[in-house]
Amino acid sequence: MRILFALLLTLPLGGQALAQSRTITDDEVRRVISADWNALTRKLLIGERVVASDTPPGDCKSELISTLQYDFMLNAERAGVVTINYWDNRGVFLKDKDYTNQEKIEFAVTGKLQKMTILPTKETQAEQVSLEIHGRTGCLEFRIGDYKIETVTSNHALRKGNSDLAEISVNYRVDYRPVYRKVFAAVGISFDSIRKANVLLYFDPARGVWRVAAYDAANIGDEIKPLNVPRVRDGFR
Repeated sequence: MRILFALLLTLPLGGQALAQSRTITDDEVRRVISADWNALTRKLLIGERVVASDTPPGDCKSELISTLQYDFMLNAERAGVVTINYWDNRGVFLKDKDYTNQEKIEFAVTGKLQKMTILPTKETQAEQVSLEIHGRTGCLEFRIGDYKIETVTSNHALRKGNSDLAEISVNYRVDYRPVYRKVFAAVGISFDSIRKANVLLYFDPARGVWRVAAYDAANIGDEIKPLNVPRVRDGFR
């Protein structure tokens, strides 16, 4: 009877110990997220390109780009991020009037505008982190901005299967780099410098460190839409 009583007392405690989640301090949260976000980059398509309708988005290796990518590049040109030179003087007529992006896209897919060379401006080249070249196409990589985590507003440990996770909420400041700011200003998207985010961290046992798994962010006065964090969190087993 004494042995059975002892087992009844120790089994729940043992179960709690096995289910206990690994925790991360707020200071470590700031360090992990800052290191990850300050390394964030984007790639800008450059080199020789051809616009094709009903084609998947092009990459650094393929010269074919979609109409949506061409629309983006036209906005980037307007923002002074790139220059676009059309082959065989096909683009000379564009100087006659200020054609809309949609008109230029129509010209491209119908053959009035054909192959083009997209080159970064000097200002864009000054922000280059790396350059990826494949033949006559490639990508220029640039940083998004400089991030500083101001406040950790919540920090909850979570364990799913064999994975140690942490659901974090932060307020942060970001100073966007000129290229990133110019491109998105050209398409009418604006970001505040003071923002907030829900971040999912996971512990990498192989390296013994915490890493950013996903995040959803918004301007400080807006509502965060839960898109990436729930999807990635549900994927852990």
